[in-house]
Amino acid sequence: MHVAFYLLLAIGLLGAFDVLYFHLWRGRLQERPECQREVLWHTARHLIYALQFLWVPHVRIQGWALGLLGVLYAADVFVALADVWEERDSRASQGGVPRGEYFMHVVLSVLVGLYLMATFHAVWADRLLPTGLRVDPPLVPVALRALMTVMGVTALIVFAKDLARWFAFRRRPMATPFRQPRLQRIVAEVFIPAPVEVVWERTQDPALHTAWDVRFTSIRYLPEADARGFHLMDYRTHLGFGLEIIGWGRYLANTPHVRSTFEFGSEDWRSIILRGRGVWLYEQRPGGTFFKTVFDYRARYGVVGEVLDAVLFRPVMRLGTEWGFETLRQWCAGDEHAPTRGRSRWRFGLFILARVLGRTPAPGAARSWLGRGVEDRESTTAYPCGELVEVSS
Repeated sequence: MHVAFYLLLAIGLLGAFDVLYFHLWRGRLQERPECQREVLWHTARHLIYALQFLWVPHVRIQGWALGLLGVLYAADVFVALADVWEERDSRASQGGVPRGEYFMHVVLSVLVGLYLMATFHAVWADRLLPTGLRVDPPLVPVALRALMTVMGVTALIVFAKDLARWFAFRRRPMATPFRQPRLQRIVAEVFIPAPVEVVWERTQDPALHTAWDVRFTSIRYLPEADARGFHLMDYRTHLGFGLEIIGWGRYLANTPHVRSTFEFGSEDWRSIILRGRGVWLYEQRPGGTFFKTVFDYRARYGVVGEVLDAVLFRPVMRLGTEWGFETLRQWCAGDEHAPTRGRSRWRFGLFILARVLGRTPAPGAARSWLGRGVEDRESTTAYPCGELVEVSS
């Protein structure tokens, strides 16, 4: 295990330089709103490497407990890929990743590959031993083991501080009584080659809505209506294996063929969404309809829920919205088989994988991003942010 130890030590020292010089001093990523998702991936990496810095110099893992290492290293690879995926958008305002940092990442990637191979070679035989953990330091100088232990404790402290700073940044108010527009709203838009009346019908009718929106299995109006005449709606999503998420929704205001504002939420403990609000915008243009949505929500389960939402759920919800908009575009363009393809979970899974691997939307296809929903760099139309009321916790 001593080879893996020295490789991990080199990775840790180079990684610390990468963080201190490129991330904090040169890039000042933690101060930039557009870099906060990348900062979150870096924060997750602090925890992953803290655990490695603490177990490698001290503990030998045996038997079925090696599965824990598999989970840890799989998480490391996933975070690394997600970080690379995020960097393109995160660093766009800075002209991309600096050449020196890019070279550092290449060197670290090579070292990580060697480290994983050395670790696998060292622990493979231990799968046959009784399951458990035991103290069995590698044959390296005590001073270096102490150094790696200090690196592990430091990484844990940095993880806790960075996570607290990330939450503080997301919740930071402006100097005015109004809160800063959230930078993680889900925004999606598409140009649909069909009259606005057709788009309005297929988005407002619950039965037609579920035909193109993979996020929901069924939507139905409930009998009771509020004082304005809007009926509460029941939303359901089947996850498979007998699991079903139940939510609710209601319109706040409707201007036919122009805009529709709505509120949604869930009392189901299995839903990460607590409560949210959003808007659908319709604009008749030559040759079709420009259709856009901006929505946001609060996650339940406090800090754990917010982290899970930022890392996993919100990106999937964004891509699910984009996938649905593209299905709607194809359907309104005359492709009658588009809803069937759009409801396919495995096709949607391949779409997510393609996005993770860096594939961009085709020209003319629906697109989505996480932003404010107003004056976003990617947006082709402005949206009055004040009308999307800040979601209460």
